[in-house]
Amino acid sequence: MVQKQRMQDDHSQVTTHDAMTQTNRTIYCPYTDREVPESATSSEHIIPLSLGGVNGFEIPVDAAFNSKAGNELDGALANEFFFALDRTKYDIRGHSGKEPEAISQKASCGENERQAEVRLHRKRGIRVWDVRDRAYKKGVGSVRLNASLNIDLHVRFTAKVALAAGYYVYGDLFRQYVDHRQLRDVMNIDPAKPDLNKGATELSLDHITVRIDHYLHEAPSDPNSKTRVLRAFCSSVKGSVVVLIPGPNYLVVGVGLMGRYLALVNVPARTESFPNRDCYAWGHVIAMTGKKLKRCSWVDGLRLWVDATNDPPGCG
Repeated sequence: MVQKQRMQDDHSQVTTHDAMTQTNRTIYCPYTDREVPESATSSEHIIPLSLGGVNGFEIPVDAAFNSKAGNELDGALANEFFFALDRTKYDIRGHSGKEPEAISQKASCGENERQAEVRLHRKRGIRVWDVRDRAYKKGVGSVRLNASLNIDLHVRFTAKVALAAGYYVYGDLFRQYVDHRQLRDVMNIDPAKPDLNKGATELSLDHITVRIDHYLHEAPSDPNSKTRVLRAFCSSVKGSVVVLIPGPNYLVVGVGLMGRYLALVNVPARTESFPNRDCYAWGHVIAMTGKKLKRCSWVDGLRLWVDATNDPPGCG
């Protein structure tokens, strides 16, 4: 009886020790650059499901920051009219599983250009809501849509993806040898909403040397540069994609969403110790197509692309 009691006590101690170990375990969050208690983390889809992401391309991050960024960056981009159109076209759904719908809230209709809200849906087609009459209208004639693009949002989102994907692919090498502070600053600073509690030094971007290329503003480059190739590659993938390309003193991260090139960031890095063989040869590709996650080297990605297009980079 005494022996049985001792065995139970020993088991209890082991169970308690395991529980304490789990409670005390911390996980590095690339968004906050902090070790976070595991209990304070949540799973982050590096490319949100609502923008063509898939299960499996995730990392645990600070839960509070994840919630904030999910609203300010992921949600805002998914609801931007042009991306909402792509989501509607390809039926890209978020966590809720709700069918996507592109909405223009500042539209007008008819000869008198009455204030309206226009909704575009794959099955229901175009619906026009007359704001004054508070009713859906038919036969309104012409419809004028007004939409805006927040380029800062696109760049901030790309920096966010670069942080998460960089750590997902390269782990502590990314943490140790990439100047990820710059990516964090690009992600966090919204030029339209400066934090008035911060001083001029904190708000200054003078230290940022990250080079940025955006689908609406191409950085100066030669015709055969990695930027041109990366633009074409991301636009050719029938889905969403993240490409990471280490260079001698930099790391390039390019992002494509739902078949469209979004942007790339080129951040200072020391990459001599980064893997450069097998599925990491020349870099790494993470593609999300048909709700499946596919990974390969940048070499194999280029080879598949060339075989599919018969249009090698820099030719024609």
